[in-house]
Amino acid sequence: MSHYPVESLTEEQLKVLSVVCLATFLFFNSYGSINVALPTIQSQLGISLAALQWISFVGLVMVSSLSLSFGKAGDFLGRNRLYRFGVTMYAVGSGLAAFAGSYSQLLTFRIVMTIGLAMAFPMSAAILASTCPPQRRGEVLGWLAASVAIGRATGPAVGGLMLFLWGWRAIFLANFLIGLGVSLAVFKVLKGEEERKKEPFDFWGAFTLVVGYPSLLLALSLGAKSGWTSFYVLLWFSLSVLGLFSFTVTEFRAKNPLIRPSLFKSLPLSAAILSLALNSGVHYPIFMIGPLYMQNVLGFSPLIIGLIATTLPLLTAVTSPVSGRLADRMDAGSVAAVGLFFTLLGILIYSRFGVDSSYLLILSSFALIGVGIGFFIPANQRVAFSAVSREDYGILSAMLSSFGPAAGTIGIALTVALLEGTMTGRTIEDPIAFSNAQQFAFSSLLPFAVLAIFVCLAGKWKRPAET
Repeated sequence: MSHYPVESLTEEQLKVLSVVCLATFLFFNSYGSINVALPTIQSQLGISLAALQWISFVGLVMVSSLSLSFGKAGDFLGRNRLYRFGVTMYAVGSGLAAFAGSYSQLLTFRIVMTIGLAMAFPMSAAILASTCPPQRRGEVLGWLAASVAIGRATGPAVGGLMLFLWGWRAIFLANFLIGLGVSLAVFKVLKGEEERKKEPFDFWGAFTLVVGYPSLLLALSLGAKSGWTSFYVLLWFSLSVLGLFSFTVTEFRAKNPLIRPSLFKSLPLSAAILSLALNSGVHYPIFMIGPLYMQNVLGFSPLIIGLIATTLPLLTAVTSPVSGRLADRMDAGSVAAVGLFFTLLGILIYSRFGVDSSYLLILSSFALIGVGIGFFIPANQRVAFSAVSREDYGILSAMLSSFGPAAGTIGIALTVALLEGTMTGRTIEDPIAFSNAQQFAFSSLLPFAVLAIFVCLAGKWKRPAET
């Protein structure tokens, strides 16, 4: 139970919460809307499928490889200042992308957008955690998670409507206009000088991470398509091992590392990070495999598939604020464990689907996973922020933003590898082969979901005082 007296959010704190959630909604809504436009972009610009995927994939690469660097940079540049610049850079990149005349220009402007995203989004949770009172921390983090989920749920529909009415350039132009408005609001609310540290920056650690992290993601994304022993996959794996090993050595030797290894001496923090990684690795494959299963095995229409898929983020949006409030009033680790249990139950049901599974059963699986994510994320973040001092909020927020998607990518790669290995030469258009392979793949993920619950509960053994 919380030992803090109930304290309402001030008008200024509510303004900070509003602009940060609005910017977060923009980031994830635009991601979904841009993905809807990819086939049209491919057709009009005359590019290959391999080149097209980078329009979407570059966001994950930038966020996962640069978040930790920007999280640390926020300590001596100022989190609010970095956040303001990131939101503005995202909006400007969107405006430039709307007028791109070639694929190379579009990709360049997407990189500008995603660098801005890597600056701003990792600062979101840190800004809210440091601005709002500790006894309301779970609630504000719940609203942040809800804004992510609402953005994901509405992005494809918004993008599809604009694509139908005006074309793909209108999507980027709308992101620019809305982003410009959000940027002005951010400058108005997140103003004033912040206390900044005068300390050296770990440039070598940042460089080795930029080499190692994206290389690992590239190897995992290409391995399922090109074969795990192909030249380029082995090359990317080699670069990732070299980069990540060098990064680890650097962090133990640097005077001011990006990530202080001593942080992980905290059992609650280590449990929060590890349970986040395990949970992400288990539920991310649903986003990719679920629509393929519903289309190729069950023959559902795109409308039905869209409605079922939207159920997940919508329920996450509904339950995230509830989770945050509960985490403020109860033991946050217990609330997070409840979320992990719902996710486990949803994955368990999904792992039993065959060639004749019903609409309602599939809907229930997606709903349970959506509720599980909604309960887990805010409560788990509350545990993590309670385990570190304020000076580490920036890097912790970056870790939470980066480690989840990276683990999710690994989970997708593992699931695809299990699917292909089980199907033994048959295609995904074979309903029986695909459903049997899917059952095996998701059943193999269940132990990781169970482990996530145990790890989460283990973090309750020693809970520090909140800061």
